[in-house]
Amino acid sequence: GMRSIAVTDRDGVVVLRAPETAAEDPIASSVLTTIFSMAAVQSEKVKGLGSMNTILNTYSECYLLQVNMDVLVISIIVDKDANIGSIMALTPSIKELLQPTQLAIKRETEAA
Repeated sequence: GMRSIAVTDRDGVVVLRAPETAAEDPIASSVLTTIFSMAAVQSEKVKGLGSMNTILNTYSECYLLQVNMDVLVISIIVDKDANIGSIMALTPSIKELLQPTQLAIKRETEAA
């Protein structure tokens, strides 16, 4: 099943996390988000691919799905037996729900 879902900025600063105690290692979570953000920027330099939307990492114990939302990154961790296709199908709805948050953070970061 679902282990956690976190919404962070591109630097890994947590905006929202459920459950709140989900981060076993907050430094590792921040590092994974930063790596995702850097990979997104670098992959956009490859002609013909367009912008990166998601990355799915497969580990021995779980899946880590990271979704690009410009200034935000959604990180979803699920058990290995979860239906990852169904989880991925939910990402457009999650992005839609987070759009006001994304716009507010984008305004704040552009004003700074």
